[in-house]
Amino acid sequence: MQSSRKYLYNSEVVEEFNLPNGFESRGFLYADGFFETFRCIEGRLPLFNLHHARIVASAEAYKMEVPVWLKKEELKELLLKLYKASNLSGDARIRLTIFRDGDGRFAPTINTATAVGSIEHIDGRGYEINENGIAIGLYQDLLKTPSSISNYKNLHSHLYVQAGNYAKKKGLGDVLILNDNNQLIEAISSNIFLVLNGALHTPKLESGPVGGVMRAAVINLAIALGIKVYECNLEAHELLKADEVFLTNAIHGIQWVASYRTKRYFNKTALMLLEELNKVVLTNS
Repeated sequence: MQSSRKYLYNSEVVEEFNLPNGFESRGFLYADGFFETFRCIEGRLPLFNLHHARIVASAEAYKMEVPVWLKKEELKELLLKLYKASNLSGDARIRLTIFRDGDGRFAPTINTATAVGSIEHIDGRGYEINENGIAIGLYQDLLKTPSSISNYKNLHSHLYVQAGNYAKKKGLGDVLILNDNNQLIEAISSNIFLVLNGALHTPKLESGPVGGVMRAAVINLAIALGIKVYECNLEAHELLKADEVFLTNAIHGIQWVASYRTKRYFNKTALMLLEELNKVVLTNS
């Protein structure tokens, strides 16, 4: 599939030996940055406008200056160039890691954003429902404090790594993360939706979740279909009242949650939304 692995380094597609020394970067030394993950569907980038808007908002929150090659049309062209240069077919996952360039330890000498993009093949065409629903639990060892950067995909991800280890140890497909008010805010790498009496309920951004691209797409899609959506505070006991629970992210689309403790869930709404989502992304990307 690939003769040699290609990367995007700023505005150039390069070989691995052309990449900067990661151990000297501010991204490695200080976790001074954020990342964005795209699903490329057969050479197209669905929801790219939402992805780019989050990159711009993240850079603003981090007080980084966005170079020309990170502008919307320029970046889209570069990511598609990376896909083509990698000799991939079908779908792929692209991760763009963006961090502050230069030196300065805790006081940066410059604020220009620099980036490294990697790409890998993933199976499937478009978004597919998981045949076996996910079993979820709660992760309560560490809590997330809402802040001006909590809605972005920050490089400092220790909470999510610890949550992932906890889920693996407990044999769970995913766990839900709480903020310091003990409110549900998100899963390890996804946003969460509850279906209650035909309406969608999802944690509001002020409570601290990552502002997911797929979260926004599902909210917009549901409203267009006439489904009520409530962005609100959610607590764990409401999982026991829900008719359905599903998770969303840009790579998997919509994932059906089958169970939480002894509670079992249907997936009628998740299946319907996923079908409608594919119609949108496969025709408009």
